[in-house]
Amino acid sequence: MYQIYSIIGKITITVLVLLALFLIMSLILGVMLVKKHRLLFPRILLFTVDTFYLQFKRIAHIFGLSDRIVDLIGIEVRNNLNERKFARISPDDRIVVVPQCVRHSNCPARLDSRIGIDCKGCGLCIVKDIKAEAERLGYKFYIVPGGSFVKRIVKKVRPSAALGIACYQDLNISMHEISRAECTVVGVPLLRGGCVNTEVDVKEVFRKLRLGIENIKDETNKLSCSGDKSET
Repeated sequence: MYQIYSIIGKITITVLVLLALFLIMSLILGVMLVKKHRLLFPRILLFTVDTFYLQFKRIAHIFGLSDRIVDLIGIEVRNNLNERKFARISPDDRIVVVPQCVRHSNCPARLDSRIGIDCKGCGLCIVKDIKAEAERLGYKFYIVPGGSFVKRIVKKVRPSAALGIACYQDLNISMHEISRAECTVVGVPLLRGGCVNTEVDVKEVFRKLRLGIENIKDETNKLSCSGDKSET
């Protein structure tokens, strides 16, 4: 009996050591992605973040890194894997989801149980600009009070693609969950977190909003032109 327990103990220790080495290797690959923009073995990184999320954060903490880097790795990997596919999807089949914390503290908008927070376009914060650009391009625009509301919108609207804005942890988790719904998702993390008056890189939001838009329009115009010629 003692020998059985001894064997089990050795196997357990070996598995734990191998897991620790695997997480350390994944952390090195993730840091290379974040710091040097070099993406190697993206599927392995994504598997690590999704499967060993808490353990991965502990390893990062042991090496003196903020556990936020784990969420950033998940966000960056999905952005790199999904941007090309996202760019090929028509804007009228995309949604953009903004968190309520981006609003100004004096925001006059109120929560609508169907569509989220209904922006009045008052101009007190950058939400007005993001909404205007998103709707100009053809997106469906939503301001949400929390992650559960995002799931509700995705389930109801069933978009083919989504652009999310949130703090690192919420964005990483939401991108993971939304991708399960066969929705191609990209994201922009907040520059400064909190409950109100948070900040986001608006230029990066606009860049992602416009991904593939001109190419899609050009292809549509070519198709319409060829259709006109065939009719004549």
